[in-house]
Amino acid sequence: MSCLQDGDTDPRGRDSVGARNDFEVGQSLSSGDTIWQIEAEPTLVLGLLEGPPEHLFSQIRGATRLSNGTVVVLDGASSQLRAFSPDGTHLWTAGGPGEGPGEMRNPTHLETLPGDTLQVQDGLSRIRYGADGSVVADEQLPVEELLEFGRYYAWECPVPGFVGNRVLACAGGGFDALDIPRKAGPWRGETELALLPWTLDSIAPLGVFLMEEAWALAPEKPLDLPEGITVLSGTGLGLASPPMSRKGLFAVGGWPRRLVVADSWGDRMHAFDLGADHALPVATIPIRRVRRPPTDDELAAAWKTASRWSRNSPEYLREHLPAPDSIPNVDHLLVDDLGTVWVGSYRADASATRLYHVYDPEGPFLVRVTMPAGVEVLEIGADYVLGITRDALDVERVVLLNLARNP
Repeated sequence: MSCLQDGDTDPRGRDSVGARNDFEVGQSLSSGDTIWQIEAEPTLVLGLLEGPPEHLFSQIRGATRLSNGTVVVLDGASSQLRAFSPDGTHLWTAGGPGEGPGEMRNPTHLETLPGDTLQVQDGLSRIRYGADGSVVADEQLPVEELLEFGRYYAWECPVPGFVGNRVLACAGGGFDALDIPRKAGPWRGETELALLPWTLDSIAPLGVFLMEEAWALAPEKPLDLPEGITVLSGTGLGLASPPMSRKGLFAVGGWPRRLVVADSWGDRMHAFDLGADHALPVATIPIRRVRRPPTDDELAAAWKTASRWSRNSPEYLREHLPAPDSIPNVDHLLVDDLGTVWVGSYRADASATRLYHVYDPEGPFLVRVTMPAGVEVLEIGADYVLGITRDALDVERVVLLNLARNP
């Protein structure tokens, strides 16, 4: 199979769709908004509590739908790609744990390239499979050459490191003693993104973006350290995220690939054309402002979530962290196969429905869509949504939902 080049057309036929309906920033929802419909009942469900191993999922890292309707799932626990027909029949399994060609150690991202080529990011390895599961290529990024541009990384970033034939790298990751907070109070984490060709012979910086805003906080109880181990003065602080804290949101999608970056408290997004010769912002997209004071239930749920990821008690966190005065503007962000941008509203309960505002790739608001309850979106195509659901036992399932882009 020949190598793919950036700018190749996608044979799945991605056209711009939907009625354009411009709104000024700050305008609230109205009855005149165009609405797209997502059917609550899935047309396909993959995943069982018990049964054949190919139907048992854990740590799903991605899912995609090929042009013939085949659904391919990247299962992180087994390091496998598994393909299923439109009626749910298992077709093939590829990959598996190991270091041989096509095998994986810790796969993190899955994307479909033109021609239904599947690309998996596995650490520094870029593995490509055909639509039948055969291994097309298994290449490793030379980290030494990447580091010649500075402290850039292509893993453990807020974005996929491998995007088509390019590398989307971040700076500011990894351990650095200078990043350790020295005193209690607000803390801001940022990252610089840059785009490089796979050959790593040039670099195009995209800018410095917010990762998260947190709070440096002394632990509620002294650390129980083994005998002989001490903590240097000023380095015993930990980071805690206040409820509804400010964070950066990143999404990659469409073809040619597009990167969209948003601030969860901001009123605009920035879009980058990753297929261009020089990746500059192609659009600044105003966000319809939806921030408002949180309800008592939302606030209670947010404090519960904050304490779940902390070693400190909820009472200690409430005493030392600032309470939010409003919900975030943006809580989820993604780019669908057509390049349209989906901006998800805040929801306190992960099992609830989520409202999305959808924007044209060039910026204008298009429509609003309600995502069915409990669906964690993985991919949105022209007429479908692929997502994950979890039941009361935390069993993961992949669901395929019909999407009607009403005019």
